[in-house]
Amino acid sequence: MKLYSNAASPFARKCRIVAHELGLKLEEIRTLPMQDEEFRRINPLGKIPALVLDDGSALIDSPVICEYLNSYGGGKFFPGMNIWRPTNGRWKALGLQALGDGIADAAVAYVVEGRQPSPNEAMRVRHLAAITATLDMLERVNFAKDPTIGEIAVGCALGYVEFRLPDLDWKGSRPKLSDWYARLCEYPAMKATAPAAP
Repeated sequence: MKLYSNAASPFARKCRIVAHELGLKLEEIRTLPMQDEEFRRINPLGKIPALVLDDGSALIDSPVICEYLNSYGGGKFFPGMNIWRPTNGRWKALGLQALGDGIADAAVAYVVEGRQPSPNEAMRVRHLAAITATLDMLERVNFAKDPTIGEIAVGCALGYVEFRLPDLDWKGSRPKLSDWYARLCEYPAMKATAPAAP
């Protein structure tokens, strides 16, 4: 399997963490999709990550790729459905994944807009407001002891914010979230996939 990604993407990092934790070997192909028109043959949307399977078919979008890798590798990052236990944590995990992906979406958009010749500052303010409001919400969350896809998504988003928005002092006013994130960062998969400049 080939994973198209780059070293800074929080979405690709989610996939790399799941694969790492499950011992799955992925051939990583680093790309900058905005500069690589050939990549559109793999993902016509031009977004990473994309996972090319051994039969040549491709999966796109990190939630889909992560769920596939979890299933393929026999993982437990997506709590299963159970008719006897309707509150098994699946919806909390998926909801947290949506919040983490939302922070990552806003942070990426904030960074990309800031690189424009004439940045739209109103849009940047809007993206920053989405990030900070979601961080406030996450301060009230009781995270699972054993990380699910939700915790992984939130951790990847926080890692991206820390990497690309170093001046945003989110930890000082959110001690519970900050402590949880520090513990999550001790996982070998988090250390092995830390964001870096592409």
